[in-house]
Amino acid sequence: MDQLLAALADPERQKLYARIVLDQLPPREQDSALMRKHLGRLVAAGLVERTADGSLRADPAVFRRARPVAEEAHPGVPRRLVGFFAQGRLTAIPVRPAVRRELLTHLTGTLFETERSYSEREVNEAFRTVHDDTSALRRYCVENGLLVRERDGSVYRVAAA
Repeated sequence: MDQLLAALADPERQKLYARIVLDQLPPREQDSALMRKHLGRLVAAGLVERTADGSLRADPAVFRRARPVAEEAHPGVPRRLVGFFAQGRLTAIPVRPAVRRELLTHLTGTLFETERSYSEREVNEAFRTVHDDTSALRRYCVENGLLVRERDGSVYRVAAA
C-alpha cells in the first residue's frame, strides 16, 4: 500500500493516472522523457499496465489487493485505524472525536497494564513508541477518561472500565 501511495503522491502522476483511468491519454503523449518517468513509477507500483497492443490500462483491483497487506502489516490494530499507522508508528492523530477515542482506547489497551501506576515519564515513554507528540496523546487520554491522573500529575492509571 505504501508503494501505491508513494506512486500517487506526485500531482503530475495523479493527473496522468486519472487520464489513464478515463482513457484520455493519446499514445503520442506517452513518448516524452518526463511522461516515461511518471509512467514507469505507475507501472512499477502496479497501478498501470501496458497491454499487448501498447495501450495503457489502469486496474482498480490493485487497491483491493493491497488492502489486506496493509491490515496484516499492523496486526492487532482495528481495521478502521490501520490508515493512521505506517511501519508500526502512528502517522496522525485523528481529528474526528469518535475515531480519536477508538485510537486512544486501542493505545491504552495495548501500551498500559490496568493494575499498575505510571509516572508521567513512563506514560511519555510508552506513547513515544508510537508517536512523538506524547503530551497530546496523554492529554487526550485524560480528557477522554481513559487515563486517570492524580491532581499533582505524579501518577497515571488506566481508568476502570
